[in-house]
Amino acid sequence: MTMGKVVTLPNVLSLLRLLMIPLIVLLMVHVNDDLFPYLIAIYSIAVFLDFLDGFIARKFSQESELGKIIDPLADKFLVLAILVTLALKFDFPLWLAAFIILRDILILWASVVLYRGKRIVKPSLVVGKFTFALLSLLIFVFIIDLHEKIDLLGIKQFLTALTFSFLLWSWVAYFLVYLREKNGSKEYDFNR
Repeated sequence: MTMGKVVTLPNVLSLLRLLMIPLIVLLMVHVNDDLFPYLIAIYSIAVFLDFLDGFIARKFSQESELGKIIDPLADKFLVLAILVTLALKFDFPLWLAAFIILRDILILWASVVLYRGKRIVKPSLVVGKFTFALLSLLIFVFIIDLHEKIDLLGIKQFLTALTFSFLLWSWVAYFLVYLREKNGSKEYDFNR
């Protein structure tokens, strides 16, 4: 990795997202009518920065090996911090939070194994990006629901089921990529 490919705008935006995490958690823990708009704004900015860093990386050829690592890590740390806060302090389903965390740990483990064994850094899959967008929406709805005058129970239940379905789909897709890369084949043969 050359230094020119380390300090890129997308990498800086990913780092900025990481730095926003403690502020988001702090605002969630102490949410009230005065802090609520700041919580919504900062969370929305963090999600927008995730879209923006990927767009800039692709559009302006600023993709880097570091970016392939730091971008999904920023996503995972943001989601992890918010999920733990929502599940422990509020009404986010603990089973779903545990599933998401376990799924991300398994994906991270597989990524480390592939990198150590074959020096492969796989970019996020489309289904993974869509799942992250859906998960971000679910989290956003749960954050909106923190306001004492808002009740989004029906929407939360629907999005919880939909998000769980996509989480399962993306986990299977990442697992198949892992098997394919580990075995060195283009497609995984289930008859082996």
